[in-house]
Amino acid sequence: MAYTPSPKALAAVAKGSTSSWGARLDAKQQKALRRAPGAVFRLPFADPVTGATSGDALATFTTDWSPFTAACAVAVHPDHEALAGTELRRRPYFSGRFVRHPLHGDLLPVWVADWVKPEFGTGAVIVNPAHSAADLEFALTTGLPVRFGLGPHEPGADPASWLTPPIIRTGQVIRAGRHDGRSHEEAFDAYLSDLLESGHADRAESFSLGRVPLAVFTADSAGDLHWSPALRARSLIERDAKVPMVSASMQGTSLLVAAAEFAAGAPVIVCSTDAVGTDLLWLRLLMLDLDVHRPPALVVPVARVGSAQTVDPQWMDGSLLVSGPPHETVSVKAQMGEQIGRIAKDHAAAVAGSVESDDTPSQSQVAGQVAAALAAADFAAAFKAVGPTAKTIRRGGTIDESERAAFLIALFVVLGLPLPEGVSVDRLQVAITS
Repeated sequence: MAYTPSPKALAAVAKGSTSSWGARLDAKQQKALRRAPGAVFRLPFADPVTGATSGDALATFTTDWSPFTAACAVAVHPDHEALAGTELRRRPYFSGRFVRHPLHGDLLPVWVADWVKPEFGTGAVIVNPAHSAADLEFALTTGLPVRFGLGPHEPGADPASWLTPPIIRTGQVIRAGRHDGRSHEEAFDAYLSDLLESGHADRAESFSLGRVPLAVFTADSAGDLHWSPALRARSLIERDAKVPMVSASMQGTSLLVAAAEFAAGAPVIVCSTDAVGTDLLWLRLLMLDLDVHRPPALVVPVARVGSAQTVDPQWMDGSLLVSGPPHETVSVKAQMGEQIGRIAKDHAAAVAGSVESDDTPSQSQVAGQVAAALAAADFAAAFKAVGPTAKTIRRGGTIDESERAAFLIALFVVLGLPLPEGVSVDRLQVAITS
C-alpha cells in the first residue's frame, strides 16, 4: 500500500500556509517539491440530451493549452470526487458524464483512467490526442476522435495535406475561427486571456513528490492475497459471499509508525539533514492529510561532518544537543562528554536525596534560568544554567527546593536522566515555578 500526498497538503507546504516547522526546514522542504506552472480550466458539466449546464464545473489542470480547441475528452483519476456514488468498473471507461468546452461549447465526455495522477494538478486532465503522445495512445485504445488544433498548414481534401499526430508545440492555429493563423505561442496567450476574462480559468501551479510505501499486506498460510487494480475504494473488511475470506497481515513502514506516534502528541524529531527533504517531508504531508496540523515540539536535524570518537558513546546524544542550536553545525569535544559524565554523577546524588535542601519558599536564580531556557527549547542554555548547581552538589553544599527541581527536570529533558522514584514531571514543574 502506497501513500500519495493530496494536492491540498502539497500546496499547504509549498505555499507556507500551514504551521511552520522552522524557517530553514520549511525552505528546504519547499525546495524539495516538484513544481509545474500552468492553469486550471473549469469545464461546466452538461446534460448530454439538452446541452444545459448544471452550474457545477470540472476543474482540470494543464501546462500547455495552445491546442486546447481540439480537445476531445477529459480524463479523471479513479477516486476523483466527480465519481462519488458511481458504479465500480474496470478501467478505462466512460463515466456517463459530459462537460462543455469553454471556448466553443462542444460536449466532451468524461473518462476514468488509471494513468491520471491524483496528485497532479486537480486529478483531471484534458485529452488532446493530436497533440500528445500519451493522449494519442489513449484515444487509439478507447476510440476517441483525433482532432487537430495546430499544424504546419491547413489540411484539405488532398490526402497529401493531411496531418500526422502528434504535433507538439509547433505550427500554427487551425480550425479555431478568429484565432486561425496564430503561432502556438500566440494561441497560448490568447486562449488563456479569453478564459480568464470569462471566468473559466485561473493561473495555477501544481506540486508533486511522487508516492512512498506505507504498509505491506502479506497473506497468511491460509491462502493467497490478491488485489485488483480495476476496483476503486474497496473496504478491506467487506465480505463478498462469492469470495472466500483470506487471512492477511499488515506490516506498517517506518512512516506509518512515525505517523501513529505523531498523532498521539507533539514529538521531538531527531533526523539526519538529508531526511529533511525526504522522510521528514513525507511525514509532514501525511500528518496534514490525517488532519493533524500542529508542528512537532522540536525538529533536530543532525549532520555528521567529522569524527567524535573520543566522546563516550552514552553521552554523544546529549553532547550534540547541548553544544549549540539544533540548526547549527557544532563541534563536539571530549571535554563535553566528560562534563556530562560528571554532572550525571551529581544528578545521582540529587536523586538519592543526599543533598541538603533549603525548604524556604522562593525561586532561585537557577530555577528561573532553567525554566526560561526550556520554554525556549534552548537546551544549551539550560545545561549551562545547571552547571553551578552541579558544583554545589559536588562540594556538599546546600540548594533550595526550586533549584533542586530545576536541576532534576533540566537533566531529565536534556539528557534523559531518570527522575527520583515517585516524583513526576508535573510535581517538578510546580516546584520550579512556585
